Parts: sequence; structure tokens; C-alpha cells
Amino acid sequence: MKILVTGASGLLGRAICRELHEYSCFKTVGTAYSRTTEDLVMMNVLERRQIESCIEKVRPDCIIHCAATRKPDICEKDPDLTTRLNVNATKWIAAGASKIGAWMIHISTDYVFDGTDPPYRPDSKPNPLNAYGKSKLQSEMVMPKILKDFCILRVPILYGQIESLDESPVTVIANQLLAGREQKFDNWSTRYPTHTGDVAFVLRQIIEHKRNNPTFGGICHWSGNEAYTKFRMAQVISDIMNIPKQNVTGQDTPAPGAIRPKNTHLDCTLLESLGIGRHTKFAKGVADSVKPFLAT
Repeated sequence: MKILVTGASGLLGRAICRELHEYSCFKTVGTAYSRTTEDLVMMNVLERRQIESCIEKVRPDCIIHCAATRKPDICEKDPDLTTRLNVNATKWIAAGASKIGAWMIHISTDYVFDGTDPPYRPDSKPNPLNAYGKSKLQSEMVMPKILKDFCILRVPILYGQIESLDESPVTVIANQLLAGREQKFDNWSTRYPTHTGDVAFVLRQIIEHKRNNPTFGGICHWSGNEAYTKFRMAQVISDIMNIPKQNVTGQDTPAPGAIRPKNTHLDCTLLESLGIGRHTKFAKGVADSVKPFLAT
């Protein structure tokens, strides 16, 4: 089975490729733009012709679409670019999938919800609060207009095997703690940090389930199962880094910048009922993420 992964140089895309490369039944082709390597195909998702050419050349059985802009504050400042990256690109990739009859899995976000009534099921009504969430909801709405057969997987804040501490909003905390001065962290918004290795594992299971159950599709959720504010994450990370906890304080009001929802906990029972899922404990997962950078 041939699988095309967009955004394969990114945090989640790399994890997906690592997972799929472990199985000889999958032939995985990854795309990238600004961080292209000899193992990845260059594709600019802002260029429709490049997308069409890549999909036509690779002719995958399945496309996992990870490429997106994900930083809410940046999305708020440039909504036009956000729409082009998150909505237009999804539309063009879906059209390419439709043309060759490929199944498409589109990665979306918990930020399509407003955080006022968790936990959120796949059929819960979206109400995004910021430009990022709105763009991802628009990208979701593109799918059924173009494809009869697809899957949307919503995930929350991600961390995992990183190339730099600023690659994930979770490990950015470690960078802030390394500054060595007192730091304030959001203690208002509840998050469910999710390991990219777990998401990749779940995606492989979804693909395998689809092969045995051709009618499977629609919207699914996957999330870590431990609730943390960024303040509580910082406390865990400070222990890993042997940084005094008195340098870490909490802010009990919403963080500045783009509006964040208070609690967008995703209900994952749909996938769990199919025997799909894996959870990495946050303390272990984040230690594995940051420790290589503490030794250098």
C-alpha cells in the first residue's frame, strides 16, 4: 500500500513516516518544502500545480495531509496566508485524491471547538474562537464537497521527538525555563498534550482498519488522556531539568494573543471502541523529548 504524507518534515509528519517505515506492507512517500531532504519529495502546498503533479506522479492509495500552519498567534496576524495554507491546500489535495481514487486522512484540531462544554465528540458542534481554529474548520468542510470517502482526525497540542526545543508548544516551555529567570505560565486553559508517536500509531491502526472495513470514515478524535495546564507542564519539565520550582508561577487568567478555548477535551471513545489507540504517559514522553537537548 502506497501512502503519501504531506508535511513529512514536520513534528507529526516525521513521526508518521517513522511509524509506517517499520512495516513492509507500506511504501511511504513524504513531502516537504522548506526542509526538504533526499528522502522527501519537494512540494509547495501553496502551488496547486505542484500538488497535482506530485499526487499524479506518486499515485498513492492513501494521503495523510499534515501540512498546515498551526501557531494561533501567527494565524491571527496573517489570516490570508492561513487560509491559503490550511484551506486552499486541503481543497487541492482532496481534488488530487479524488482524481486518482485515493483515500484521504486530513489532520485537524481540537481548536474547532470553543472549550465551553467538554468533552467533545466527533459529532459535537464546532465553534472556533480564533483564526487558526476557523481555518481548520473550513478545511474540514472542504472534504465532503470533494471526496465521498475520507477521514478527519482531530488532535490537540502535540509534542514528541523534536529537532529543536521550539518545535512544539510543549517543549517551548523547556526553552523558557532554560532562560533561568522567573517565568509565568498559563494556568487557565486545560490541555491534553499528545505524543506524536501515539498519533502515528493510531493513524497506522486507522489505515489497517480501513483495509478490513471499507465503509469506515468520517470524523475521529485522538488525544492524550492526562489534563495539564501549561503551568502544570512547566512543573513537570522543571523537575526533569532540575530547575527550582520557585522560578515557575501560574497565571490564572487567559493568555494574551489569539483567543484560546478553556478546555477542548476530545472524546476518543469511537476509536477506542474499535481497539484503536495508545497513550504515552506525559512525564515519560516529555522527558524523552527534552533530555537530548539538556546533554548538549
